[in-house]
Amino acid sequence: MQTPGVENGLEIIVKSLERAVNVSLQDCPPGDNIVRGVIRPSENNEFATVSIEVKVLPSFAPVQLAKPVLYDEADKPYKTAQSFGDFNREPSYSCSFSFRVPKGTKLSRFAIGDASFDVASFEK
Repeated sequence: MQTPGVENGLEIIVKSLERAVNVSLQDCPPGDNIVRGVIRPSENNEFATVSIEVKVLPSFAPVQLAKPVLYDEADKPYKTAQSFGDFNREPSYSCSFSFRVPKGTKLSRFAIGDASFDVASFEK
């Protein structure tokens, strides 16, 4: 099991890393954004989707969180279209963030602000 990281009063644990060509691009926590991302068959890309568990700690104060970034083995960053929303409703959330990457890219870490998580162990 991954070691939790803390960013701005949110305890974050990475649960999985999966590859797909059709994904939800819902924000975290899930809300009204129901946009989907689709890779066309002619593209040499895929989505790498990182699933996380987020626990709202007593120290949490509402702030605008940085968008997550996914890095490959060469430390090249990949950005997501998804964002963090309002965490005041529930004590915990399950969320997924998807990143468009070249097929077969070896991924190394997932970062949210100063919190960084090893994802290489999730690669199959």
